[in-house]
Amino acid sequence: MGRAKKKRVAKRRKRMFNRNSIRAKMGKPVFFTLTHCNKKMSGISNKYNYKANMHKLCFVGARFYNVKYQASIMTDCNYRDANIIGVDYFNCNMRGTSFKNAKFKNVVFFNCNLKGVDFTEAKFENVTFICTNLKNPQNLDLDNPEIKILRTYRPIDIDDLVENRLLAVAQNDSIFNAKVLHVNKNKLNQWTLSLIYEKYGLDGITMLSKILGYKEKWNNMYTVFSYMASVKFFSDNGK
Repeated sequence: MGRAKKKRVAKRRKRMFNRNSIRAKMGKPVFFTLTHCNKKMSGISNKYNYKANMHKLCFVGARFYNVKYQASIMTDCNYRDANIIGVDYFNCNMRGTSFKNAKFKNVVFFNCNLKGVDFTEAKFENVTFICTNLKNPQNLDLDNPEIKILRTYRPIDIDDLVENRLLAVAQNDSIFNAKVLHVNKNKLNQWTLSLIYEKYGLDGITMLSKILGYKEKWNNMYTVFSYMASVKFFSDNGK
């Protein structure tokens, strides 16, 4: 690397550091950027990643649990043998990434670029592809009963009281910031509600509207899976 290029890279890293420092002080998500790293990376749990930039990283055998990637770049990465549980990929560019022999459970792909993504021998359990072009991935068995493909969401007739409760919790940053349940503070995410409805019906959505009012701060509410897990927990415990 020449001297001039080193200076440009150093300036870019400094700008990124300053931007992330400002965002951290404001309580906003910090952008994660790492490319061309030969070191084997570990997985992560209970995290919201917004505009992450990952290119040619190795996550072989890593475990990911309750993680949301939104508007992120995850190109030419290696997730061979990875365990991916309760992860949401929203508007992500995953071009050229390998998921050979990976295990997916309770995962949502929403409007993702999967061109050249390799799913050879991947295992699926309750995986949903929403508004995602599935002509480009390699070795993805679309006849697998554990895979759901959705293009439109089911309209749900929610009681006004329940809807108002759900909209009210948008004022709670620990719920709102990951944008799972809400599109904005005046609009609910119909995709999330339709997935919860499919699993638990209107009773599940009603229960969720009550649950979210129990605490002022919620931890780890980053994915569709985390909301479903909350409904299941309170339902199983008769609360």
